[in-house]
Amino acid sequence: MASDIIIHARQELVKRLDGYELNSPDLFQRVVNFIEKTMMPVIKLHAIPGHANINSEEPLLDEPAALGMLIDIFSERGYYAVVDVHHVEIPETMDLATGKIFCRIKKVYRIIIRFKGSEIRRG
Repeated sequence: MASDIIIHARQELVKRLDGYELNSPDLFQRVVNFIEKTMMPVIKLHAIPGHANINSEEPLLDEPAALGMLIDIFSERGYYAVVDVHHVEIPETMDLATGKIFCRIKKVYRIIIRFKGSEIRRG
């Protein structure tokens, strides 16, 4: 049940963040730098609506633990983060004899960040 999952969610989050710092400090720092340099400027532009969609092809996110770190960092800071990996086929070559098209797969990380937006006074 969902209620069972969220009972100790905060404690588990803190454990994971401590584990990242102890077990993978280099990767953890690279994820923090990516957030600060690439994501936060976009998020700041969306301060009023409180919702930012960011698409990234950042190779750092291919590392197995990086997405979990990214989500946990945002969660700890009061944001709601969701990541979806979209695979896009990009045609590269074609076999003229058979007509077969050969594609490479491009990974696009679709990152949705939600937070309480700014209240704007109206009228």
